[in-house]
Amino acid sequence: MFFIKYVVINPSITDYFECDMKNGIYNDLLLIPTTPFVTRINGRFCKHPAYTAFFFPKETPYFYAPASLPYKDYFIQFTSDKSVTEEYMIPPLQPINLCDPARIFDLIEIIAFENIAGSPNRDEILNNLMKTLFLKICESGTNTNTIKHYNELLNVRRDIFNYPERNMTLEMLADKLHISPNYFHSLYKIAFGRTFMQDIIESRIQHAKYFLAYSNQPVNLIAVNCGYNNTEHFCRQFKKTTGFTPLQYRKNKIHTNGR
Repeated sequence: MFFIKYVVINPSITDYFECDMKNGIYNDLLLIPTTPFVTRINGRFCKHPAYTAFFFPKETPYFYAPASLPYKDYFIQFTSDKSVTEEYMIPPLQPINLCDPARIFDLIEIIAFENIAGSPNRDEILNNLMKTLFLKICESGTNTNTIKHYNELLNVRRDIFNYPERNMTLEMLADKLHISPNYFHSLYKIAFGRTFMQDIIESRIQHAKYFLAYSNQPVNLIAVNCGYNNTEHFCRQFKKTTGFTPLQYRKNKIHTNGR
């Protein structure tokens, strides 16, 4: 059973700081900075890229500080009646490069909300969410350390989901990494279990769903804002992916939301 003590989603911190806990803390700590940072483990300093998770067991000394500013992180202090390392294969004091940080952060934000929501089922909900979180971290971190160009690929994937309107081609991105398009395609699929084009389509359709449900933009403008130069192609791909035309999806969402 997990018991949450604190969930913190830090805003951007612009001043340098050092978190130096020579005797550790009484709770377990999960730390995931979204910007580069430095740790000191067993007297050795090491710089880590953004979206690297660390698990610090209770009463374990740890040190971390920003590698650059501004700095931002997510962290959870918690206790558990089972060993996170044994139950979920989360290595203590070792970097875990996350291949799917967006979903990890979504889970942490839900945990933060449920922690203060006052639900009568709060403890059970939080326990199940924490189990899911650690399973996703375990799944996300598997084998990422051995994948070449992993951090560059992670940045590409983040841009895909943040900027669906951009025209990103396999050839263009492979050229930036100075590798062939076929090699880029293979590495991307190994890293994320999906192809580059599957993520492009998912990102664009996700954004299109949002615009259809929560804006009055016409379909042709939504298509452009989601990276489609051809409205008919957008409509065909949207229906193939969702089972609805854009207008059908909008009508169903309006009815469901009572708008």
